[in-house]
Amino acid sequence: MSPEGNLFTPGTPPTRPEIFVVGLRNPFRMTVDKATGAVTWGDYGPDAGTADPNRGPMGYVEWQTTTKAMNSGWPFCTADNSQPYRDFDFATLTPGPAFDCAAPVNDSRWNTGLRELPPPTPATLWYGDKDGDQPSPELTAFRSSTGQAPMGGPVYHYDANNPSPTKFPEYWDGKAFFGEFSQDYVAAFTLSGPDGPVTKLENFLPNAELSTLGQPIWDNPMDLEFGPDGSLYVLDYGDGFFRQNPDAGLYRIDFAPGDKAPTARMTATPSSGQAPLTVAFDGSASSDPEGGALTYEWDFDGDGTFDATGPQATHTYTENGQVEARLRVTDPAGKHGLTSEQVTTGNTAPTVGLTAPVHGGFFDWGDAIPYAVTVNDPEDGTTPVCSRVAWALGLGHNQHGHPVNSGTGCTGAVATPTDAGHGETENVFGVLNVTYTDNGAGGVPPATGEAQAVLNPKLTQGEHADETSGVTITDDATASGLRSVTGFDAGDWLGYAPVNFSGITGVQTEAHGAGQLQLRWNAADAAPFATVDVPAGDGWQTVTTQLTGLPSGAGNLFVTSSGGVDVDAFTFQGAGVADKTPPVVSAALTPSAPTGANGWYTGNVTPAVTATDNGTVSSRQYSVDNGVTWANAANPVTLSAEGTTTVLYRATDNGGNVSAPGTLTVKIDKTAPAVTVAGATEGQAFGDSAALIPVVTATDATSGVAAVQATVDGQPVTPGKPLELWRLPLGAHQLSVTLTDQAGLTTTKAVNLTTGTSFGDIRALIDRFRDAGWVTKAGAMQLRGTLDLAESHAKAGRVRPAQEALRLFGVLAGQRWNVPDRVASETLRRDATALSGSL
Repeated sequence: MSPEGNLFTPGTPPTRPEIFVVGLRNPFRMTVDKATGAVTWGDYGPDAGTADPNRGPMGYVEWQTTTKAMNSGWPFCTADNSQPYRDFDFATLTPGPAFDCAAPVNDSRWNTGLRELPPPTPATLWYGDKDGDQPSPELTAFRSSTGQAPMGGPVYHYDANNPSPTKFPEYWDGKAFFGEFSQDYVAAFTLSGPDGPVTKLENFLPNAELSTLGQPIWDNPMDLEFGPDGSLYVLDYGDGFFRQNPDAGLYRIDFAPGDKAPTARMTATPSSGQAPLTVAFDGSASSDPEGGALTYEWDFDGDGTFDATGPQATHTYTENGQVEARLRVTDPAGKHGLTSEQVTTGNTAPTVGLTAPVHGGFFDWGDAIPYAVTVNDPEDGTTPVCSRVAWALGLGHNQHGHPVNSGTGCTGAVATPTDAGHGETENVFGVLNVTYTDNGAGGVPPATGEAQAVLNPKLTQGEHADETSGVTITDDATASGLRSVTGFDAGDWLGYAPVNFSGITGVQTEAHGAGQLQLRWNAADAAPFATVDVPAGDGWQTVTTQLTGLPSGAGNLFVTSSGGVDVDAFTFQGAGVADKTPPVVSAALTPSAPTGANGWYTGNVTPAVTATDNGTVSSRQYSVDNGVTWANAANPVTLSAEGTTTVLYRATDNGGNVSAPGTLTVKIDKTAPAVTVAGATEGQAFGDSAALIPVVTATDATSGVAAVQATVDGQPVTPGKPLELWRLPLGAHQLSVTLTDQAGLTTTKAVNLTTGTSFGDIRALIDRFRDAGWVTKAGAMQLRGTLDLAESHAKAGRVRPAQEALRLFGVLAGQRWNVPDRVASETLRRDATALSGSL
């Protein structure tokens, strides 16, 4: 349901009727005042510390109260909405004309709404970094901290009938409350009406006064609400990022005229351990705003009965469990302050450590930062369940932070964004937080330990010092961060913390003037460990200084000056905490050894690429075209192409470091060689006076032919060399040729043939044997005559006479004076017998 009075009339295309406000960048902590219907909110601006003529005004933040639907101006205009941004072409990096604040036009290709937008409404309040950046200097003068982080809050309405003694008095009626997260203050705005304007700004309970009264100070206020009791409830985020900040808290602010209640503060040491657990309690940090003497009462088990008195107390817990030990302090007027601390018996919280990265180390945006977590848990030991080690990388920005990414694991590397996304003027850094939750023990719930490292960008703007003394921060369009450090005289200093020089080899300083800068450790008056001599010259001078013998561990860096030197920025050189080491890569093949001969595989091969890294391996790749293209080796890889393939392999970590390629040579031949046999055809019949000349053609396109073996009836024969068939028994024979390639693959070709005899074959053998001296000339004449006689009988159909003549032929062939050679004799007699049987 869309209420009346929203920005767009229902049915107006292409709009949505539920829209109340457009043109917000990052609204935070919106509150609806039920009494007036006004909506209040804070809106975070872009991270631009100064105006840029090519882009637009500085990054104002805003606070708004309204009962009317409106266009708040972003991304066309800001603040009072008379300050336009320029239509910047990000493809060509060139500025276009300024947007028309009176009639903004949204011509973005991503726009799904109206093209012509309503004119923007000025913010109720807006402010920048310094008192002079806005009409209301109080918004930055209330605290000297840098940064802007507006948190919208509630409007207080006084109710005289509310019986609560802690309700705010009528003075605060109708005032809007506001929290400044980065600058640690709460303000109250007096309004002339629910739509403003603001007629008065008040610093509500300044931290200086709270400290004087011994009360908790505002520490990154994040949310504010009035309760039905008329007290203000404030949620403080505390210092630190993405962790259980020890100074985070939920506070109730009561109206307490006259004597103020004391503040109870306590420590419990240790707060966890095995029974019997002796805990020392100390409440001496408690205080009374009026300075009165306090009495102390201790409730060790949280049962409502106080068990001991005095500023310090000791108690031994003999049973496992968790209790809320309480301290109540009472001032002379009888007003109380109460606090508590959880004590766990039977399970000790784990001690979590970061061996990498070092706290205060340096990195560049886009680096991957190796991390290694240690856990020591008295109950679980020192081997953590790595899936329960959780890390979160935050982008610290002034006094607040933005989550970037997160993950789990005992070791790895955290990838940082290539662009911090906050502009060149902003003070941004990295924050790595790790936590570990143990198993619990003996029925006692699990406990969590944590560790944190703050990391500095190597490019450190001079004006982003955490502390300064004596210097002036000056807008300067020529400086890399559009501001510079000026008035840097002898005795002045810049302080940066935490700083750890691990992996740092030098520093490049951008400065001008003529003089010397000194780098000192942990104190502005400590002896310098390095100096930077800045030469005279026009414009910024770049001075590179090699750093040796640097202080170890985390500490405070102080920069001092001889005077006469303005500072733009420092760029620290070296790897710092970043991963600059490529992965160690290896590869293996499956099958692990060649399946063929001579190093050849006779089937598909699967390579597997493995890698280790001091951070996180992001990808493993392989290439089969000499590195022209690379493919993901995390997917199953099958090499099937025949021939010799050179496989390159490498790995890349999430820091962009690439290993040198390794090489594998894979030889695959899956195709058996091809063979053809000539000289005989399948089933061919030969007379035994003939000669068989096997002709073998062998080819193998991949590994090549290694060997050719030919046999007849299993006996080796030489391809291309005649085989006299009379030497074979008459009948069926097989010519077989086996071809083997270099990979060990074989092909066998077999040809079946027969040998027989005839009058012509025997006649030819007689002549051949005579010529060889195996048959005498006289014997040859007798044998031929007898053979001719047998043939004539056979041709005439006279079988028995022909057979008788062949029998006589056999007798003659068996006579040594006719056929002195035994083999020739046996062959002629064999053939005569066979021929006789065939008639």
